[in-house]
Amino acid sequence: MKRVAGLLRAVNVGGRKLLMEDLRRIAAEAGFADPKTLLASGNVLFGTTLSPQQAEAALEAAIHKDLGLAADVMVRDLDQLKAVIAANPFPKQAKDEPNRLMAMFLTGEPAAGPEVLESACVAGEVVKPGPGCLYIWFPNGAGTSKLSNVVIERRLKVRGTSRNWNTVGKLAMLLEA
Repeated sequence: MKRVAGLLRAVNVGGRKLLMEDLRRIAAEAGFADPKTLLASGNVLFGTTLSPQQAEAALEAAIHKDLGLAADVMVRDLDQLKAVIAANPFPKQAKDEPNRLMAMFLTGEPAAGPEVLESACVAGEVVKPGPGCLYIWFPNGAGTSKLSNVVIERRLKVRGTSRNWNTVGKLAMLLEA
């Protein structure tokens, strides 16, 4: 059995409520071992013998069946998170302002490169490709940026979910423990 992190897209925003106690219960009822959540933004760690793709599909189906909520789930194991951390093109920002650096975990391969996002980067944002993710540096914070997940998803034709660098590190640390 392998421990993995399930990263849910677009929960607890815009009226799409999912309590973390419900997420843990649903994951357990779906057969995942010892589910634990991190923060209230849709991060669940659990044990499974399924492949990442099978675990994603199983958890998505269980959430939809239980709550009627369609939520994309991106499953990453420790090696995948370590690869994201190791390939980070923004080491200074990760150290100095980790809350302004995001890893956007993707559901698949983007249809285009990050250069198609340049016109939306009007506040100094920088986007770089990574292993199964995009790295996004928000020098003025993500809250004021015009570069939203919706813009990224429309232009790259792939869905994703973002986590700040602190959360990426915590997820890897918890999987390693």
